[in-house]
Amino acid sequence: MQTLLKQVGDVLKLLGVLLSLFLSLAVGQDQNEKRCLAYKKLLYEEEKTLSYFHPDARGVPFIEDHCKTATGFIVGGENAQPKEFPFAARLGSAESLTNINWLCGGTIISHNYVLTAAHCFHSPLGKVNLVRLGELDFNSDTDDAQPEDYYILRIIEHPEYRLNQPYNDIALILLTSNIKFSRYKHPACLPPLNLIEERQTSFIAIGWGHVQFAGEPSSHLKKVELQPYSHEKCASLLQQSEGLESLPLGIRNSLLCAGSKEMKDTCQGDSGGPLLIQHPQYPCMHIIVGITSTGVSGCATPNVPSFYTRVKDYLNWINLHIN
Repeated sequence: MQTLLKQVGDVLKLLGVLLSLFLSLAVGQDQNEKRCLAYKKLLYEEEKTLSYFHPDARGVPFIEDHCKTATGFIVGGENAQPKEFPFAARLGSAESLTNINWLCGGTIISHNYVLTAAHCFHSPLGKVNLVRLGELDFNSDTDDAQPEDYYILRIIEHPEYRLNQPYNDIALILLTSNIKFSRYKHPACLPPLNLIEERQTSFIAIGWGHVQFAGEPSSHLKKVELQPYSHEKCASLLQQSEGLESLPLGIRNSLLCAGSKEMKDTCQGDSGGPLLIQHPQYPCMHIIVGITSTGVSGCATPNVPSFYTRVKDYLNWINLHIN
């Protein structure tokens, strides 16, 4: 009898833990959706007044939603348009105001946090201490951009990240001051828990990275369309290129696999930048589904995919900090 009661007690405890986990996930998901909608309203909705032309007419207030007129992505490994990706960040190692070594990309996800890859903080080229926001073309002052540099208060790497491994390759940057949101600088949305990334028709990756392997970085923010691969398809393609050797623990669920049949890819310098989809309800907003992590066989090799950290798997860890 005592054994039976103990078993029942253990089952009830397990159910309690599962219920708590479900509720915490639901609350976190609700927070993410509310946060995304709040950013959309703040930046793309404008309160106006409709006035009738007769004496003593009272104005009728209404909301003009500029989000509805936003266009879809224009892709193909080409230059990004002004204000197309206002959440894009670039991480630098600044020895002085005029001597900055740009290392990685990142994504604004709140008023003072930037999401990036953990391996960006282990570069032999310098220590990340600066974040550039609102930039488009680093070689132009007439590119319709509003660049601004922010200093770093704290770097938070995922506690299970291990150097030279692609797993848990995610980190947060806490800025020393809040970002003043505008059409040039504002957050991307975090993904919903029910999103199945592999069912998307395509992703968009962006960055100022090299346009070819061992080449020069781009001064202008670039965008490229990539296709999702299932883990099975990804493993098959990597087997052909001997790329599985770079994955000592195999292709874990926390990794997203994406690539192209054409010579399209992310490359050196794009690390930490976002893998994106357009928000299904708010075309002016974008959802970050992945973080550019690692690739094999150089860059832009047809049918050789690269790996991205699946953001959805780390929502609890992200919300624990940004809330």
